[in-house]
Amino acid sequence: MTDIVKALYNCAFTIWNTLIELAMTLFTTSPKTAGAGSPYQTVHSLYNAISDATVPIATVFFIIAIYKSVISAPPGQQAMRFLQDALRYCIILYIAANMWKIMGYIIDFSDGITAKITATSGYTLTVSGDMEKIIDSCLKFPAFELSGEWVEQFWTTIGCSLLFLIGGIVLLFIMVASCLSIVSSAFQRILKPLMILPFAGIAIALGAGGHDISRSLVSYIKTFFGFCISGAMMVIAIKCGVSLCTNFVNFDLSSSSDIAKCILITVQMSITPIVIAGLVKGSDAMIARMF
Repeated sequence: MTDIVKALYNCAFTIWNTLIELAMTLFTTSPKTAGAGSPYQTVHSLYNAISDATVPIATVFFIIAIYKSVISAPPGQQAMRFLQDALRYCIILYIAANMWKIMGYIIDFSDGITAKITATSGYTLTVSGDMEKIIDSCLKFPAFELSGEWVEQFWTTIGCSLLFLIGGIVLLFIMVASCLSIVSSAFQRILKPLMILPFAGIAIALGAGGHDISRSLVSYIKTFFGFCISGAMMVIAIKCGVSLCTNFVNFDLSSSSDIAKCILITVQMSITPIVIAGLVKGSDAMIARMF
């Protein structure tokens, strides 16, 4: 029974370590190089197809901007308003011609930030030596003797065995569910920038429509940068979360009964993946609010 319980807990931790390693790799993978660069090239092809509409859309919004700011302005301000709109239009056309490179610079900048905080360790979980000792002591059947103390200890060991088995199964499901949530966020961190990148030309074209309409361009750039830098925030969330959970969530088992030790160990081991999954999802939401 001891070997079965240890194997169950080790299996849960192996799933966590394997999938978290995958997630950390995805968090630190550039959208440019993901999938050997194939998704990025596909997005580039779609961008080229959509970007053909950039100049016509920009021209339409430029005409609208002239009508709003020039025709409706006092005669003494019309020339100045026209020059401002014309200058904005020329800047928009220049940026549109180099938009793909500009978005690539944003990706490279955010990748550089992520690379600064990347580490290859600090997020794995294992069955500690103390935990193995507790499992060994709790699941050790007493030597047979005709006494009430032996019967009590025997049924206590049976109860601990069932608790550890149930706890191991629960922990296994928690690890799988938490890891799937984290890995999903890791894939989204790569896919989200690639999904909105083809529409960069349309976003820049809206900038020709004056101050109010150009807010959509600023919002687009902020959202894109937030998606790109979210990997760095999630790496911080995982590493800090694991460190805090393993250091602060540490129950004192010295004076606990065997039954209590079984329950407390399972709870202690389950807290880390649940907290990390919540932190990763929370980081994604925080990035969305910030940018």
